[in-house]
Amino acid sequence: MTDDIRVELQLKITQLERYNKLLGDGLRQPEKQRALYDQMAQELKSVKSLLILQDRQLEAKLQAHTQELLAAQEELVRKEKLALLGQVADNVGHELRNPLGVINNAVYFLQAVLTDADETTKEYLGIIKSETEEAERIVSDLLDAVRTKAPRTETVHVAELIGQTLRRCQIPAAVSVKLDVPDALPAIQVDPVQMQQVLWNLITNGVEAMPQGGTLEIAASADEPTHSVRISIKDSGMGIAPAQQTRLFQPLFTTKARRVGLGLVVVKNLTQANGGNVEVWSEPGKGAVFTVVLPGSEAIAGTV
Repeated sequence: MTDDIRVELQLKITQLERYNKLLGDGLRQPEKQRALYDQMAQELKSVKSLLILQDRQLEAKLQAHTQELLAAQEELVRKEKLALLGQVADNVGHELRNPLGVINNAVYFLQAVLTDADETTKEYLGIIKSETEEAERIVSDLLDAVRTKAPRTETVHVAELIGQTLRRCQIPAAVSVKLDVPDALPAIQVDPVQMQQVLWNLITNGVEAMPQGGTLEIAASADEPTHSVRISIKDSGMGIAPAQQTRLFQPLFTTKARRVGLGLVVVKNLTQANGGNVEVWSEPGKGAVFTVVLPGSEAIAGTV
């Protein structure tokens, strides 16, 4: 578009030079001079408009390139952090999982044999079990964040995928779940285990964003032009500040206490491994919406 404007500007300048030559050749008739001046004024006005348009287009291109550079820089930082984590993740993960497994088995044994223990003992055994499970989850997130396995894809129905994930989630009584998942949605070709992990993370994050309770809305829809399926998870929490949204998928970034900032990294990695992408929308005070976009099985079949 800018090249077209440049060509048109050159034509306008050539025309103005011709008019100027006519005036300079000694043309003295007032009527013709006035006509030439009017034509030159119109041409100059047109040139000014073209220059303004060109300036706006150049500014838009500059902004677009700036955004692309920022996105590339963020992705580079993200990959560098993941590479650093990868250097220690395997060793640390395996070293931690062994003692955590022993602790978990010991607690299970004690809970089984101390059925007549007092309430304080039972409470502390429950605390140990809960903290051990939390530590195991952090280790799993660490390992998943730095080494995404190749997906084992199969044809999956969205409603079934969401239902199976919800059965794994702990939803507090103060949080109500609203589902809008049509049965007629096209199937998707994904790794069901990996995508359950993605949805589990997003649902858990949504619940944690509403500590006083609220509504969690899970919806799915088909995007026919792109042959894709969109699964969105919306909470009614306090939302995410704009400055934080750009860093959500960066390793080790978190706004929550007792978190290491790997859950959304896992979400992005696994979704991309399954041919999709993740989108986020939020306004402070209006909750947040995370949307997973996955290719439908028809779209994948068409590329084979």
